[in-house]
Order: sequence, then C-alpha cells, then structure tokens
Amino acid sequence: MIEALMVLCTYPVYQATGFSIAPFAILFGIVGTMLHGKKAKVILVDFTHLTERAMLYVVFTFGEMIIALAVYFEGGINPSSVYFSLMSFLIVVGLFLSYGTVYDHLIDREMKNSGLVYMLLHIFLIFALSIITTSLEFMHDSEISLMPKILMLIFAFLMYYVSLFFTLRYSKSRCRPTTRFIVTMSLIAVSFVILMLLFRNMMYVNIALTVVYVWGIFLLLHHFSKTTVSQTSKKEKTDL
Repeated sequence: MIEALMVLCTYPVYQATGFSIAPFAILFGIVGTMLHGKKAKVILVDFTHLTERAMLYVVFTFGEMIIALAVYFEGGINPSSVYFSLMSFLIVVGLFLSYGTVYDHLIDREMKNSGLVYMLLHIFLIFALSIITTSLEFMHDSEISLMPKILMLIFAFLMYYVSLFFTLRYSKSRCRPTTRFIVTMSLIAVSFVILMLLFRNMMYVNIALTVVYVWGIFLLLHHFSKTTVSQTSKKEKTDL
C-alpha cells in the first residue's frame, strides 16, 4: 500500500521539485519484501500462477522495447538506420528467447515455494530490460558520450543474465546448472565486456558484438535445456 502511494506521488513530486522518487518506491518494495521474507517462507503460494504472472510482465516489457526502438526508423532507405534497427531487433528477440527457454524448459513451475526471491529477480530483470532499451536508443546518437553508453549497456546485459540465471534455483532437479555451464557463461560474459571496451569507439561493431553475445547465450541455454530434458527422459524410462 505504501509503495503504491509512493508511485502515485511520483509525478506530482517530480512536477513540483524536479526530483523523482520512483527509485525509492522500488527500493522500498524490495526492502519491505525482504524484511517479511521469514514470514513469507512458511506461506506457500500457487507457484505456477505466480510464474505466469511474472512472465506476462516480462513479455509486456519486451513489447515496450520493440515500440521504443522504433526511433531507429527514420523513413527512407538509410543504411545506418536499417542496420541499427535490424541489430536491435535481433537483440530483443535473442533476449526473449533466452527467457522463454528458461521459463518453458527449465523452471519447475509445479514446485511448492513462496516465490519471494523469484519475484525479486523479476524486478531486476525488468529493470535491466528498461536500461537496455534506453542504451540501444542512444547507441547511434553521436551527441552522447561513448563511454557512458557502453558502460550502461554492459551493466544492463550483465544484470539481465545474472538475474535470469539466478532463477535457475527454481529449476527442475535434473536441470540445475553444472559447474561447466557456469564457467562457460562466465567466460563468455568476461569476453563480451573486454571486446565491448576494446571497440568502444565503434558503435557499429559494438552492437554486432552484442547480437553475437545475446544469441550465443541463447544457443547455449537451448543446448543445455535440450540436453538436460533428454537425459531426464532417458532416466525416467530407465526407472520404469
């Protein structure tokens, strides 16, 4: 209730003072939820329904990303506009497919759980997607300094994937990430950061590297999900 009131007051406070209290509303919700975590642990919810609601918020956010990135379409045949539009669309699709792979194939939606951490992780997922949207909008804007754009983009992607991978704590018992999987993902992330910083003055290269990174993560997740599901099916048949 308090968080809702803070959100409602955000616009009038901003109009009167020029200061946004929206981040404090989000922080209050996170801290409040954590403080009540011990009580929530003993209160089970319909986890299947909870995951569906959380997924819908993420899907809505992806839809807003597509709408926001329409700024690249300037009319006519502008090679730069077409290139950045295509790359941005591929990034959004890759991010969505990664989330869909985790949600559809790895998360155990039938488990008994309060879903507290799952909800908190989705706050960071949605926040990361919002930052990615803003970063991509400014990527080919020459009036904005390069380093802040690159750092914001790197930070947003790392936040998204770290939050997404932490949701795997809710995965099926035989679909838990292996050490090899974690090490591979970590090395790819480090390589992505290094390459983005090395080519920080070349926005055309940076956005292409981002596409490769996003789709590389998706393909690894897809392979991991297929492998674990296949092993699970063989195990079940053997048990029978």
